[in-house]
Amino acid sequence: MAERKLGVGVIGCGGIARGAHFPNYARNPRVRLVAVADVDRERARAAAEQWGVDAYYDDYRDLLARADLEAVSVTTPVFAHAEPAIAAMEAGKHVLCEKPIARTLAEADAMVAAAERNGVLFTMGYQPRFSRLWDQTKRVLDEGLIGKLLAVNLVSCGRAALPQPWFLERSKSGGGVMMDWGIYTAYMINWLAGKVRAVYAVTRAFRNAYKGGATMVENVDVEDTGVATLEFENGAIGTWYLTWAGVTGHGYTSFDGTEGSLLMRAGQEAAPLVYSSKLDDPEYLRGWRKLAFTELSLAEQHYRKLDHLVAAALDGSPLVMTGSDGRDALELIQAIYRSAETGQRVTLPLSR
Repeated sequence: MAERKLGVGVIGCGGIARGAHFPNYARNPRVRLVAVADVDRERARAAAEQWGVDAYYDDYRDLLARADLEAVSVTTPVFAHAEPAIAAMEAGKHVLCEKPIARTLAEADAMVAAAERNGVLFTMGYQPRFSRLWDQTKRVLDEGLIGKLLAVNLVSCGRAALPQPWFLERSKSGGGVMMDWGIYTAYMINWLAGKVRAVYAVTRAFRNAYKGGATMVENVDVEDTGVATLEFENGAIGTWYLTWAGVTGHGYTSFDGTEGSLLMRAGQEAAPLVYSSKLDDPEYLRGWRKLAFTELSLAEQHYRKLDHLVAAALDGSPLVMTGSDGRDALELIQAIYRSAETGQRVTLPLSR
């Protein structure tokens, strides 16, 4: 008996679809790509031809009308996430939405509500959730090797790489570096350290021009740098500095607890280093230990995030990452923006 395959479609045939969704759906033995859609009909046609898909559309509603379609990836720009995602859910289709979930909490809440109302699966496109690095970090924290969490500190500095001009337009992107890069970190903060209770933040646009794809965009109206102080519900505190205005890349994440610390550094030193006073070594042998593991490639992380939805739809396995998680990550970013705009400490959950 032939193995059951999930009928999948892709809405949006741009860079993330070409780089992550099409190739990884194509190599999944339990997926059948049935249709693609893009507002640019020629781009949809080219994607269908490249990946052996029979049907392509320039209106996603035609795609959603197919009876053989069970799930979709929404890989449109962020300003076009909510409408097709909600329409897919109303049509009874499962949804994987790329990050960030939406520009606003109102859009995100409507998406989460649509999934609940229609009883469909709704997950997000945070591939680092499926990395071994973050799995190892989560294990160390959950097993209490560093004791009760006291502080979290994050630094991420790099050079902007913006594939399209709309990334630099607040009305379309919802924000700058915090929305594009920081949304990953916001999700991971919630997952690894627990929910944030309050923030105090400052954002800046230090450079007034960036290149979006081949276009130089001037008078940029999104932030390129943000700094936030975090207060967690569990009593821990933290700091977060993020910028794409830099000229080189560097960064680290540290977790400090009552019994030790965990440090992750960017680049080649990405493997976590752990110092724990709870280990049984004599004092003179104690020190930083490098956790041994082989990281998955970025392509494999993308494959696993897509297969996560496939397994949930076909096998009934629980989602480990939901639309609600994407919504909560957005809420943290919105709290940072609100604090930066008002100059005040902002508490979560946000009031409307």
